[in-house]
Amino acid sequence: MNGMSNVDIAAIVSELKPILEGSWIRNIYQFNDVFLFKLRSQVYGGITLLVDLGRRIHLTWYQRPKPRLPSNFCMTLRKYLRNRRIIGISQYDFDRLVIIDVGLPENRYSVIIEFFGDGNIILLDPEGKILIARHFLRMRDRDILPKRVFQYPPMRGADPRSVDFDSLRSTFSQSDTDIVRAVARNLNIGGVYAEELCIRAGIDKNTPASSMSSQDLEKILSALKGLIGSLDKGEFSPRIVLKNSDLISVDPFELRVYEGMQFRKFDSVNQAADEFYSAGEVFESEQKVSEVVESEVDRYQRMLEEQKMKIAKMESSEKKYRKHGDLIYGNLHLVKELLETIVSARQRNHSWLEIEEKIKEASDKVPSAKIFEELNPKSAKIFVNIGGERIELDYRKSAVENANLFYNQAKKAASKAEGAKKAIQKTLKLIETAGETPPMEIVPTKLVKGRKKKWYESFRWFKSSEEVLVLGGRDVKTNTTLYNKHMDSDDLFMHADFKGAPVVIIKKSEKPVSDETIQEAAQFAVSFSSAWKSGWGQADVYWVTREQVSESPPSGEYLERGSFIIRGQRNYIKGVPLKLAVGVIESDDEALPICGPPSAIERQIKNFVIIKPGSIAKGKLAKQIKYQLLKKAPPELVEKTNLLPINEIENILPSGGGEISQNP
Repeated sequence: MNGMSNVDIAAIVSELKPILEGSWIRNIYQFNDVFLFKLRSQVYGGITLLVDLGRRIHLTWYQRPKPRLPSNFCMTLRKYLRNRRIIGISQYDFDRLVIIDVGLPENRYSVIIEFFGDGNIILLDPEGKILIARHFLRMRDRDILPKRVFQYPPMRGADPRSVDFDSLRSTFSQSDTDIVRAVARNLNIGGVYAEELCIRAGIDKNTPASSMSSQDLEKILSALKGLIGSLDKGEFSPRIVLKNSDLISVDPFELRVYEGMQFRKFDSVNQAADEFYSAGEVFESEQKVSEVVESEVDRYQRMLEEQKMKIAKMESSEKKYRKHGDLIYGNLHLVKELLETIVSARQRNHSWLEIEEKIKEASDKVPSAKIFEELNPKSAKIFVNIGGERIELDYRKSAVENANLFYNQAKKAASKAEGAKKAIQKTLKLIETAGETPPMEIVPTKLVKGRKKKWYESFRWFKSSEEVLVLGGRDVKTNTTLYNKHMDSDDLFMHADFKGAPVVIIKKSEKPVSDETIQEAAQFAVSFSSAWKSGWGQADVYWVTREQVSESPPSGEYLERGSFIIRGQRNYIKGVPLKLAVGVIESDDEALPICGPPSAIERQIKNFVIIKPGSIAKGKLAKQIKYQLLKKAPPELVEKTNLLPINEIENILPSGGGEISQNP
């Protein structure tokens, strides 16, 4: 598919201007030469601007998996642009070049996006100097280099908005080609629109440009003004042209050049462009997990070998230290006599050299002198040989103190060896669980459109076995929002017996809330409390009615933000097990991960896994869950489940580690 023309970009920018200006840049993602700008608008909410260098710019409603690691270029863009406001977007000189101004009018950064050639994206500082570019270049007419003042490219033909009859006659009279090529080259509108002007003007496109009469030129000019007038007024009728179900072209207007062909209408140029370019786009599934698993297992294997070597070293040290202590105790009188001799000689002001020579001279006669080997006064050490073992002693300590020193070192070595043995068990478990994350082949996958989330998806949620909606807070803010905005008089309030546990609300339904729904909500409440992170197997939960809950403390008392006062009797549910089911449902043609009590989830879907508190980190657990769901997914959900980002599964899991339970 060819990239957008100057006319297409003008139409897109015309639509983007009221949408983007005033919005805030929340994040930026890069996929080679494709950039996604995640924006937040007070009017339009969350929106995504797609920039494909050299090809296209438009809003997108299609989901794309986020790259695992941002590039240095992307990180630099984030540094200067994230959390800044877009104050302007414009097309430069009707060229295939878009300028997005960010920040404050008096201190703005400019993002220059070029769509000609291979394309480029260039960030300018408030002085107009180049901070960074996707491609630094030296060219005949300008350079794109760091810290240089940015220069716009020379005009590629006339601006069609300012063309008049005289300039048109002057240009075409000197042309050596036909009228359609002359229009495309000199009016800067591209081949398709050049042909469209010829059709609207009723002129054969093969007519030599230099032979055009004044009447013909007036017709061309009138057709051009009509086209530009529609652009300036925003009078669009966006459509995609099809031939035998193949997408041929996307246009902001109905073009007579495609007369008689099939087409699909759209509400906006951005929607049409997104459908045209993105519907057929494919990407490689998120990663080849087998390679990651292999490297992970290898790393743990190396760790295991190091731990084994450490154990062997500590056990050898323990044996040596204990043997030295035993040898000192077994020859206590000799060691004591030698140490006392050295200390006594020093007190009589003998030099170290004299002491060492005297001991060696007496080695044939004095038994304690026979064990002496070497003296090191700088470190206050002497070396003796007992039973063939070279032993280091501190001559400032007694014989018993030296022996006890070795026994203490033996205990420390034994303790370290024991710690290493426990670490080995953990490493073996890591090797086992790493191997459970299986290989996935990289396969081309079509993009799917993102769906509009339901209001309750801002919270933790599930539907009970009786289809009753149960909501849970994610943090202090959402706890408060749940209570203040979404809890009605007939709803039930539930809370685990832990500080900081989420507020859980059972929404009213046509029937009275059953014990089954209450039990499921209790399991939901306790599983998302700190009990999960602490590794509890079960915990207690209570529920009360709406009128028993208040944010107003008794007079003279203080209540922390996000806390509540409960008045009256609490209805306790004791020993609720911590266990959840994670599955995938189809919602608006998209895979949606859900997490809730097993008894509720298993009545809604067949494809789910059970998790419980454990030692596997959330990110890794999410990968294992996705693989299990893919293994069991029905054919119609395989591709959608594969598209599901790991972070979306991770976001619905409780805080802390977990593991997949083999028992329902």
